[in-house]
Amino acid sequence: MQSRVKTQILYCLGLVSLLGTASAQQIDLNQQSWSAEVIRPNGQALIPLYDGWYPNKDGSKSICFGYFNMNTEESFDIPIGEDNYLETDYPGLDLSNANVPTHFDVLPRAYRHVFCSFTVNVPEGFNSTHRVTWHISSNRFDLSTPGKVIAPYVLDEPASDGRGDIAPVVKLSPNDEGVRGRTGIHTSNTVSARVGESVQLQAWIDHSDEEVWVGWSHHSGAGKVEFDNKEYEIQTINGVAEVQATFSEPGEYVVRMQTIDTIAAFEFYCCHTNAYFHINVSN
Repeated sequence: MQSRVKTQILYCLGLVSLLGTASAQQIDLNQQSWSAEVIRPNGQALIPLYDGWYPNKDGSKSICFGYFNMNTEESFDIPIGEDNYLETDYPGLDLSNANVPTHFDVLPRAYRHVFCSFTVNVPEGFNSTHRVTWHISSNRFDLSTPGKVIAPYVLDEPASDGRGDIAPVVKLSPNDEGVRGRTGIHTSNTVSARVGESVQLQAWIDHSDEEVWVGWSHHSGAGKVEFDNKEYEIQTINGVAEVQATFSEPGEYVVRMQTIDTIAAFEFYCCHTNAYFHINVSN
């Protein structure tokens, strides 16, 4: 296990640009002897990750970003602004409505890296010389990762012929056509909720496997979100994934649901589906 963690940490750090320096209480990256000890309860960095890209039928491309929280007990809430933002060198590309997360869960025990938490759609003219860069500052580390559309980083989407795998279809109502893949699906209408009162969120999932994994996460919104069952497997013969979510403060929230046949498949970078629930919470 230690060797596996060490490999993944080295990979993660290879994808970011370290713009700041560590304090005395943190790891000196110039002198660190790498081991699993870089994963700590708190005080470590949140690492933004470029997971790859895939082409779309209309000629545009989608760039995938995920993250790696090196803390087992410290989550982060980083609003859009100078500590959490996207920038690009592609003229005229509007990133103001990008679905950038502002809440970052603690390190997941089973799969560590949070894969492709959001995508950025770029036009057909966006080529290998262009970049969309995600900047994150946390615990005095200023990190960034450039998203690009170069051949070595192209992702199988939404299926992998080599592995014979395919992302689940997700519907947000029983009669929807459904969506498969990382670009995902968004609620067509905002869900209404009240502070301190649970609201039920549901998705209908279809896959050829008998069982799939489902995970729910607080994607964005200023308060705290609690789930009655954050991660679990469901039988696809029933096909309904649901959770009770409770919000601590009023405001606009996004809850992210991810589903994949098994979490082990995340490491092959295929094939999962994202769903985003937009929720308005009032007093």
